[in-house]
Amino acid sequence: MHRLPLLACLLLLPLAGCGNDTSPSAPQPGQTAAAPQPLAQVPQQADADSHMPPKPGETRTFRDWVAGCDNGLACRAVALAPDDEIQPALMLTLDRAAGPGAVPTLQFIGQEERLPPLTISVDGTQLAKGGTAANGAVQFEGSDAERIASALGNGRRLTVTGSGGETIGAASLSGAAAALRWIDERQGRAGTSGALVARGNKADAAPAPALPVIRAAQARGEAALLDPARVAAMKREAGCETDRDLGRPQTKPLGDRTLVLLPCSSGAYNLMMAVFTVRDGKHTPAQFDAPSGMSEDGSPIQNVVDGSFENEVLTSFARGRGLGDCGIRQEFVWDGSRFRLSRQEEMPECRGSKVYLPTWRARVVR
Repeated sequence: MHRLPLLACLLLLPLAGCGNDTSPSAPQPGQTAAAPQPLAQVPQQADADSHMPPKPGETRTFRDWVAGCDNGLACRAVALAPDDEIQPALMLTLDRAAGPGAVPTLQFIGQEERLPPLTISVDGTQLAKGGTAANGAVQFEGSDAERIASALGNGRRLTVTGSGGETIGAASLSGAAAALRWIDERQGRAGTSGALVARGNKADAAPAPALPVIRAAQARGEAALLDPARVAAMKREAGCETDRDLGRPQTKPLGDRTLVLLPCSSGAYNLMMAVFTVRDGKHTPAQFDAPSGMSEDGSPIQNVVDGSFENEVLTSFARGRGLGDCGIRQEFVWDGSRFRLSRQEEMPECRGSKVYLPTWRARVVR
């Protein structure tokens, strides 16, 4: 897994960009937010739990672009802001699902919400005008999206103007061709008529992989009350900070036990919460099938960062810096004995994007 380099970045380099800025000719492994999740075409499958260990996909940085794909080969490429532009005027993302005939979707996100129509140009040539509003972004689909995507790999600079002709922002296309070519290869489209960059004469026929299935247990009941002695014991076991008050533990019903999110330590913008369960008057560290939050592989007590448990989903968001433009977002579901990773998104580069790259996804059945 590529988790450790990104985790080291979160712990040691909170104010710097964290990924590898590599050239298209020799990419190296890289270490969620306005845009929706990428659409995924997946084959029909049974609802039985697949018990598949999570293996998040990798991310790659190509100069001013970064790309990532999850295990279902839903891929995303993101244009990065210049190193000296902390809050970019424009962010551009491209999503494409796996499977024959999947069409890319492009979204343009500004510091302020923009409404269509927008005009998209590459190196002064107008490619599309219009778009639809989508969660604070302007989205292009269909033939417009295909035309824009095709031009990204052959241009130097993309510009966006508003309905009155005003310039909204621009994005560097340095590295875009390599990022899209990498996505073509990951999705099995290189050399096919459906490739974004690496086009050929073969048919676009590679199927989308089936997603792993998690059968989640219902988290009902009543949460147990925690007495001060139990809270103190959990803090000792987790090695929590004791010289300041980090807040009260969160408790949530978890079927036949109680989930405890125990504030344990904090930095400038991350609150680490040790995760326990209480059952029959005893507390034990909660079990996970993947490292959570800023936990290291094999850690006996896992943590989540700024965690919560709502709608039967345990979340964690470990930021690389306070802006939230780099880090790891995770979602876990309870299967009756442990928490299972159901979604993970990452951004290894601290360069303006609050839209993260998908690296793991499971289908949750309740």
